[in-house]
This record gives sequence, structure tokens and C-alpha cells, in this order.
Amino acid sequence: MASGYKVRLGDGSEIGPMDLEALKTWYTQGLIGRDSPVLKPGSQRWSTLAQVVELKNVGGPARSSGGGRSEDMEVFDEGEESSPGFTWADFDPDLWRVRAAGGIFLVGALAAGFFAWRPENAVADFDGAPWLEIALGQLVLALALLPGWELARKLVRGVVALLAIGMFPVMGILFAQGVRGAALFAVASVWLVASGLFALLNPWLSWKRLVLSLLPILAGAYGAFRFGYAPETASGHAIRESAVPDRRFTDASLGLSFEAPRGWLILKKDTTLMKAPADARLLVAEPRTGGFGYLVAESSPRGIATLDQYLDRLLGERRRALPSLRELGRADTLVGRLPGRKSAGSWDDLGVKQRDLTLAWKDGWVYFGLVSWIPEEGAARPQALDALVTGFSTQGNLADRLQKAVQKVTEEVPQLSAPAAEVLMGQSEAKVLEPDLAFRRSIEALVRSLPSLSKAETQELSQLTTATYGALASAKDRGRLAAYFERVRGRQATSSQEDREMCQLMKTALLSLPPAHRVRLQAFYERAIRAAPTS
Repeated sequence: MASGYKVRLGDGSEIGPMDLEALKTWYTQGLIGRDSPVLKPGSQRWSTLAQVVELKNVGGPARSSGGGRSEDMEVFDEGEESSPGFTWADFDPDLWRVRAAGGIFLVGALAAGFFAWRPENAVADFDGAPWLEIALGQLVLALALLPGWELARKLVRGVVALLAIGMFPVMGILFAQGVRGAALFAVASVWLVASGLFALLNPWLSWKRLVLSLLPILAGAYGAFRFGYAPETASGHAIRESAVPDRRFTDASLGLSFEAPRGWLILKKDTTLMKAPADARLLVAEPRTGGFGYLVAESSPRGIATLDQYLDRLLGERRRALPSLRELGRADTLVGRLPGRKSAGSWDDLGVKQRDLTLAWKDGWVYFGLVSWIPEEGAARPQALDALVTGFSTQGNLADRLQKAVQKVTEEVPQLSAPAAEVLMGQSEAKVLEPDLAFRRSIEALVRSLPSLSKAETQELSQLTTATYGALASAKDRGRLAAYFERVRGRQATSSQEDREMCQLMKTALLSLPPAHRVRLQAFYERAIRAAPTS
């Protein structure tokens, strides 16, 4: 670096290097003043002329016409006389300006740390924001600036520039996700703070520009607090008052557990804050967004064979209370390791559009239904409902037990398809049937369905039954099986031993029939079983 002083003029141009005598001459001639930026030899930081120790005894510019001393000289002398232990060289405004920027980052780190500790006090659209990482990042920037190092100032200024530019795509993403209002204003306010910090971290600033750089920082800080901080509302407080302290719900009889996701609370059963069926197993709410939900569970509901049928039933019951409920679509999902079906919808609540999610899944013969809704506006709304689903966990023990029982029955009772066997077991009190008992009950269901068959169906079933009898080689076995059917048709008692023997005869006969015949016979039995009342 060339030796000598450099001077920056008011128009931004730089003069130099010049020696000390030339600098004194410029000053005494009034070409530069005490606030003029000066770069000392061997230094990388600009200071003001008032801080150049070598000039403290130099007379100021020419006297004014009134004969008084110049303002610049008065300031030098007053500084020397009023504070014998202090000189302007002891105060570096550029150094303290950089340290002040570090202090601003430190305050920002504390604010982000508060939201990391109490995320419910941030605007709901910021749910999931990495507050802890943001706090740590600002803390690093603050620690880099507080010593006042020139290299740190340059690096941090570059980081601030990138952050300010990065705010634009962030606001675009939030807008595309449906965010409006306070959240966008809060992000814009943070951009304003970043812009002010970028200006504040300039190599040199006049007092006028320093004030101008502080204005957006102060305005942005106010806006970030005004639009980003969300104190608890009266409705949110009421929800918290109605919540139970536990965040976990378990029902051993159903093999079901629920861990409330962040933001969601489990409500007391007697709460009046939401409308739910009297037999609801679980009530939940999200106090900040006004989201609600409830869980129902039914064992082998009558007339229900698929998850879509159960969804239809849940939605039908809700439409009676909410005529504006409109279904938008359905999709497959998973609840733990069990398959499920979910329906997305919307409805109007006194002018407030609600986003609706209804979910159905089953474990064995037990059907579960989750109904949840949340105000439509905001990017975090779909994620909040999806997070609620992930809180549920079903052990699947009932499903495993039912699957094994169904497999055993369909192997020993070929006239039953897997769905028919599952429905048949669900209609029983025990929920699981041995093959011989399933065989007897399937015949009873078929007998009860005979009056509902058309003439063509009756004729087809008669032909299939005759073919089944004919598949047995022994006339004695054919007679025994036919007699057994007549006894069941007459509602006469049969022994377990007889049920097992006839089940084996029927199996032998059906396995001898062509597959098409078995499929048609299975269809008759399944139709009869679905129409049968629960035992």
C-alpha cells in the first residue's frame, strides 16, 4: 500500500496519498473539515480528520469575517479543554458503528431464541420455521462484528446482502402457498432491517447517512414485532383452559395410541368448544389457528365393507349438520403401517372458509374415522392437518389376527371369499370364527337370503348346489350333505363334530368344481352374508 494519507471529498472522490504537511495545508485552507474521511498510512479503516492525532494542535481554517475562530477549531479546542483525559482519537465512530450492528444481530438472536422456546407466539404461518438455527446464525454474525474487525465487517456485509436478496423468493413462496397479511408484512419488515444493516456496514458513513441507515432498521424492527409476534387470543386461551395436561392418548382395547403433534392439544370430553358425536373417543384442537378434530371407532359397522363406504358414511353424517360441506377429492394414505383413505373438502363457517380432512382406516374389524378442520387461509393449514394424522399409531394386532383367521377359514370353507369371511366374523360377538362355525353360519346366511333372489338367481343357485352334490363320489356323502343343509334350513341344532365333517365334505366337493363355478357360488354367499344381521 502506498504511504501517506488519503482524503475522501464530499462528492465521494478520493485524493492521495499525501503527506502530513499537505493534509495540514488542506485543512488550514478550509478545503476539508473535521468530519472529512481520512485513511491513515498503513490502516484499512477510514476515520475522520478530527481523529488524526498529528493535527490536534494545528490551527483551523481562516477566520471568519467576524474575527471569531472557526467552528472546526472550536470543536478541537473544546474537546481538549473540557476533557483533559479524552481526545477525539479515543473515539472511533466507524468502530462503534460496526459494534452497534453486532448488537442489533444480538437482539435479533434473542428474538429468534424466544420463538424457538415459544413457537406458539409467532404468527401461525411461520410454524415449522427453524427458529433455533436462525438464532444461532445471528449470534455468530453478532460475535463476528462486536470486536470491530474490518474483515468481519466485509464478510458480514456480504452475508446481509445475500439475506436481503433471499427475502424476495421467500415472500414469493409464502404468497404462492396462500399466505397473506401479517406474515408477509413481517418478512418485508425483516428485509427492511437487512437493508438498513447493509447500509450501516458501509466502510464509512457521514452522520447524516448514519441516521438514514438507522431509520429502516428501527422501522423494520417495529414491523417485525408488530406483524410477527402473535399474542394468545381469547379463543386460544379458552382452548388451553379446556385441554388436559397429557399429550398422549391410548386405548388398549383398540390397540390405538395418539401423540399430540406440536401445537395440538387433547381436549376434555365435556368441552363445549366444538361439536362432536357423543361416542367420540378423542377430541383435539389447535389453539392458534382454530383447528379442531375428533376420532370415532366402530367395530364391524353394519353395511360397511370398504374404507370408501365408511368415508361415505362419515361425510353423510356431517353433511346433515354442515350442508355447505363439499368434497374435493380422495386419496390413499397410511396410518402407521395400516392403509387408509382420506377425503379433502371445504365448508363455510359464518363466512370463514374451513379446510376439511376426513380419514378412515381399519385395524382388523375395527373401523376408525378422524374428522378434522381448520380455517382455510394460511400456508400452514394443510400441514397442520397432515401432522394430526401422523400423531396416530395403530398396533395392527387386530389386523394380523383377523388376517390369519380369514386365511384359515377360506382354506377350509372354499365357498367363502376373503371379504365374505371377514364380514362374517365381524358380525359375530367373538369377531373370530373357527372354520366349522363359519361354515354353519354361512349356510344360515344363504338360507335367509333365498326369498330375496330372483327366479333366474334361484335357478342358478340350484344348479350350482346340484353340481356340488354331484362332485361327491359317494352317494352316502351326497345324502349326508343334503340332509345337513335341510336341517340348517329348518333351524335345527347341529353338533360341532357334524359341522366339521360336513365342512370337509363341502370342501372336497367344491375343490372338484371348475373355478368359475366356485366364483359364482362365492358371490351368492358373500351377497347373503353382507345382507345378514349382526349376531
